[in-house]
Order: sequence, then structure tokens, then C-alpha cells
Amino acid sequence: MDIKLVDRGDEGELILTGKLDASNAEATEELFLKMAARFTSLNLNLKGLKYISSAGLRVIKRLYITVHKNGGELSVSNVSEYVMEVFEMVGFGTILEFR
Repeated sequence: MDIKLVDRGDEGELILTGKLDASNAEATEELFLKMAARFTSLNLNLKGLKYISSAGLRVIKRLYITVHKNGGELSVSNVSEYVMEVFEMVGFGTILEFR
């Protein structure tokens, strides 16, 4: 998986490409938590995310919790139909802000 950062001052945008699964979840979580400490709000641009596993969902849930504890907002944009179906199955459709 590839992650690119777009710095917009108080907001960061993370552009994900590839698969978010057990093989890269730990490294992704480390990066996400660093970004949550750096930015007030984050946007996950999932245009290039082709697959997400339960390990990937766990990472996004931890990011959501951390961002909200810090008083920020987590939004998600450009979600593919497949990833949106997964989000809706696990209840993320009601807690995440979609752009």
C-alpha cells in the first residue's frame, strides 16, 4: 500500500492506494497516529484503496477514536463501492463523515 500526505495547515489529507490489510496494518497505524498528533483534522482519500480487511478497519477505527479525543474531525472521501459496502456492513457508514 502507498500513502501520500497533502498538508493543508490544520488539516491533513492521506491518499491511500492499494490494499489495507494485515500485511501493512501495523505500519499504517503508526503513520495514522503520527498524523493524528500533527493535524487537527484528517481526511482519508480512498480513491485508490482497492481492498480493506478487518485489520484495516481496526486501524481506521483507532484513527477515528484518536482524532476525536484530540478534538478533531476525521472525514473520508472518494470511497469505492466495494469499500463503502464494507463500511456499511460494520457500521462505519453511520460514524464516519463522507465527503
